[in-house]
Amino acid sequence: MTVSLEIPQLPIDAHPVGPTRVSKAAITSLVLSLVFCCPITTIAGFLTGLLAVIFTMRDRSLTGRWMAIVAMVISIAATGLQATMIAGFYDTLWVPIMTGPAAAMREGDAGRLESFQSHFAVASVDGNTIESARTFLEEVKTRYGAFESAALESPSAPSTAPSAGQDFAADYLMEFANGRMRANCALQIADPKGGISMRLKSLVIRDAEHGDLCFPPMPIEAEAVPIPTAPKSE
Repeated sequence: MTVSLEIPQLPIDAHPVGPTRVSKAAITSLVLSLVFCCPITTIAGFLTGLLAVIFTMRDRSLTGRWMAIVAMVISIAATGLQATMIAGFYDTLWVPIMTGPAAAMREGDAGRLESFQSHFAVASVDGNTIESARTFLEEVKTRYGAFESAALESPSAPSTAPSAGQDFAADYLMEFANGRMRANCALQIADPKGGISMRLKSLVIRDAEHGDLCFPPMPIEAEAVPIPTAPKSE
């Protein structure tokens, strides 16, 4: 009795794999993904990583697919963090500079006096009180109607950006139901503890016809009283 053993034949790849090499696209994607300071590089890192995955799938001699996938994950996380930081910068710094007293005036126009006061980096002893806020807002509405918007007047903007320890002061155009008024506004960029403040220090609505409106109220300077002099002896 003859027993024949058949040895299974393994499939032969029509394209045998030669020496492997790391994909340059995968290396590039990892390097770009680690450059966190610029969103352009992280986006480029994601796109390069995607190309590296495609290349390694088509060419079996290329390695580095997992490197490219890791680079893509890092790029997505870094880009999301950068977007969050940019949005925070826009809301915290850019909007207050471009709109000035707009947020405070909306609160005041809606009758929320305490919220209006909270937009000012001035203590009650310096005039930031409920009574002074109510008087200011009532006079504003009586003269100009309901508040609508405020925008930085470009020619008044400083040529260089102020540092964190400086105040930002510029002219704004304020829109009311009864017309447009020019106002000067000063913002506190940093509080005494070094944190970002971006709160108002003063708001002065220029009105040549009826007189300027200021908040907090400017202190009334005491009139100089002449000192009597002794009569000259003859």
